[in-house]
Amino acid sequence: MRFCFFFIILGSILITSCASTINVSEEEKRYPKIIAEKAYTEFNEKRYKNAIAYYQYILDNYDRNLFPKDVAWAYYEIGFCYYYQSKYKKALSYFDIVMREFTVLPPKVLAQRVIDDIYTKKPNLKPMDYIETNDYNIEVINDED
Repeated sequence: MRFCFFFIILGSILITSCASTINVSEEEKRYPKIIAEKAYTEFNEKRYKNAIAYYQYILDNYDRNLFPKDVAWAYYEIGFCYYYQSKYKKALSYFDIVMREFTVLPPKVLAQRVIDDIYTKKPNLKPMDYIETNDYNIEVINDED
């Protein structure tokens, strides 16, 4: 019995120690841009789990209606962290959220570029209904004439 209890305690310590922990002060909590800067620093240091944790903090603690730019960028940046780790399916899921649920143009444009790059590298990930607009010249026809 003691032996099992010891391993349960040891396992929970190991699981907790492997989790990414972030430190956000009370002052920093007021400004999502400060948290995003901390995430960017972690990304530049190739500590992607910590960067994702900071961006996830933004997603979990800021209303997307009140902070649409910050939340859209957080989704994009999490996707970009996964892209850098070659976790393309996870990256695509975050980029898809940016494309479908936000009107903030800069992260949408960048997300589309990275999506196109992923589909070039991994064409098997391309959904059947995906249309490559770069391959077509779309002409608007006015029916009123």
